[in-house]
Amino acid sequence: MNEVVLEMKDIYKSFGPVEVLRGVDLTLHRGEVLGLIGENGAGKSTLIKILCGIYRATSGEIILNGKKVDIPNAEAAQKLGISTIYQELSVIPDLNAVQNIFLNRELTGKKSLIAPLKYQEMKRIAEDILFRQLDVRLNAQMPLRYMPLAGKQMVEIARTVYANAQIIIMDEPTASLQAAERDKLFGVIRGLKEKGHSIIFISHHLDELLEICDTISILRDGQKVDEGPVPEFTIDRIISDMVGRELKNKYPKRTVPLGEVLMEAEDISDGTVFEGISFQLHRGEILGIVGLEGCGKNEVIRTVFGERKLKKGTVRLKEKTYGNTIKDAMDAGIAFLPAERKVEGLFLKQDLAWNTSIASLPKICRFGTIMKSMENRAADQYIAGLKVKCSSRSQNIAALSGGNQQKVMLSRWMMTDADVLLLEEPTRGIDVNAKTEVYETIGACVANRKGVIVVSSEEEEVIGICDKILVMKGGKISAVLSAKDTTTEEIKQYSV
Repeated sequence: MNEVVLEMKDIYKSFGPVEVLRGVDLTLHRGEVLGLIGENGAGKSTLIKILCGIYRATSGEIILNGKKVDIPNAEAAQKLGISTIYQELSVIPDLNAVQNIFLNRELTGKKSLIAPLKYQEMKRIAEDILFRQLDVRLNAQMPLRYMPLAGKQMVEIARTVYANAQIIIMDEPTASLQAAERDKLFGVIRGLKEKGHSIIFISHHLDELLEICDTISILRDGQKVDEGPVPEFTIDRIISDMVGRELKNKYPKRTVPLGEVLMEAEDISDGTVFEGISFQLHRGEILGIVGLEGCGKNEVIRTVFGERKLKKGTVRLKEKTYGNTIKDAMDAGIAFLPAERKVEGLFLKQDLAWNTSIASLPKICRFGTIMKSMENRAADQYIAGLKVKCSSRSQNIAALSGGNQQKVMLSRWMMTDADVLLLEEPTRGIDVNAKTEVYETIGACVANRKGVIVVSSEEEEVIGICDKILVMKGGKISAVLSAKDTTTEEIKQYSV
C-alpha cells in the first residue's frame, strides 16, 4: 500500500448531550479510494465535516502528510488540499458552469484591487474539463438554474477536478447520474487515482462501492464497526454491518387490490420537453416512471402538480379537472415530494414540527392561530410512525441526516391526507435501511387507498415497489410494462 496521507485518530464529536462520533479512526493512503459507509445518522457526514473544517472535533487529532494539523474552517481545508463534493449540491444557480467552476479561484489579468477577469481563458479550461476529461456535453455559459440535476452534479465534479486537491471527498456523487454518466465519473476517479490523488467515496449504492473502492470503512451509531480491503466484503456483509442485523427484504411490497381510476392524464404536453403523455393511476397502485436524464419524466409529474404549465391535454382527479397551479393541485388532493429536498422542500431554519405541519395548517389552526399542542401531537405521531431519528420535535431540521429529512418530507405530505402522492427520486441519497422504511411508508399509503407515482433513476427500485412502469424516451412514452414481469435490461432497451 502507498504512503499514508491522512489519519484521523480517536475522533469524538458531541452536539450538546448527543454524542455523534465515539472514537472513530480513519486512514487514507495516496492513490486510494476509500469507501465510507453507514446508515443515515451513523456519523459519516459529521466525520467528513470535521475534515472539511465545518465542525470542530470535541477531541481527537488529524494528521496530514505526517504532520498534525488544525482545520478551523473550510478555507483552511482548501489550503491544505482537501476538496469536497457534497450530497446537496453547492453550485450557485444564477451563475453558469464557467463561473461556478472558478468561483473563488478566478483568473485575473493583474494583481490589484480592480483586475479584469480572464473569462475566455477560464471558459477554455472549463470546457476542456467538461468536454474532454469528463466527456460531458452541456452549455457552459447557461445559468445552472436551467440545467438538469445531473448537469449540475457534473459541474460540481468539474470544480473539484480543477482544484487539483490531494484529498477529494465525494458524498453521494452518483445520486443524480444515469448509468452512462456514472461510468464517466468512475473513469475520472480512476484517472485521479493514477495521478496520486486520494478519494473518500460515500455512497448508498453498495454495488458502486465494490466496483470503484479499494478499501471500505463502515460506521454504525457513531463508531467504526468494520473495515478492510474490498475483496473481503459482500453486499450482505456490508448491510449487516450497517444495520446491525440481516436485512432480508430490500423492497417490501404490499399486495393491494387496485380500485377505481383515481387520476387520469390524457394526451398532455408541456410544449417543450414532453408531449402526448397518457396514463391512468388507480387507488392502491404505485406507478413508476423511468427513463434517461432529459427524457421528460420529472417534467411530467411537475406539470401534473402545477409547477410547470400544461400546454395541451387534460388531467383529471376523481373524474374532475383542476387548475394548473400548485394551489389548485394541493386543494384537489395532490402532494409532491421533490428530489432536491434542501433546495425545494425543507425549511432549513425551522424545526421538525414546523416542517411537518407547514402544508396542513388548517388542521392545527383555531380562530386563525396555530395551536402548538396540536402541531406537537401531529409531529410526535409521525416521528414515531416513520422512525425518525432525532432528539425531539423541536430539533432543527438541518441537523438531521438525509434519510431522516426525507422521512419528515414524507410526513408533511401524509399529514395533508392527499389522494395522490407524486414522489421524485424518493430515496435519493439515503441508506439501504432508510430506503426500506420509505418503501414501507409508501406501501402504507397505497394500503389506505391512495395512489402513488414514483419517478426514479433506479430501475431496480421501480421493479421492486411498483405495479406498472412507464418508460420514457425523448419526451414520449416508449413502453408500458408490468413491474412483476419486466427486467432492468428490458427497461434499458426502451430507454435508449
